[in-house]
Amino acid sequence: MAHEVDPNSCERTPEAIRAALQRRPDWLQAFEQDWLSAAADFDHSALDDVIDKWFPFACACATPGYLDEVEQTVKAMAEGDTESMIFRDADGNAYDADNQPIDVGRCG
Repeated sequence: MAHEVDPNSCERTPEAIRAALQRRPDWLQAFEQDWLSAAADFDHSALDDVIDKWFPFACACATPGYLDEVEQTVKAMAEGDTESMIFRDADGNAYDADNQPIDVGRCG
């Protein structure tokens, strides 16, 4: 996937995370449950942990086009449309959908 999450697309505050997660109501609900659970115990460390956990999700939601691209890729894979997709193993080696090695370089 060419598009990457912008780690500066969202502020690292509960309000900003909550606003960004509006894009994914299921994530927003889970964030709010985590937040309320930590807040109920008045545990500052636990609140920080909730921010740490959900900040990457908020950035994914706030990065223009990122979730759209992810959703398109998931839909294509579910429909079996993997023709132009490149898959990489743990070492970064590239393969096509038939698991045949391809030479595309290390970037991309």
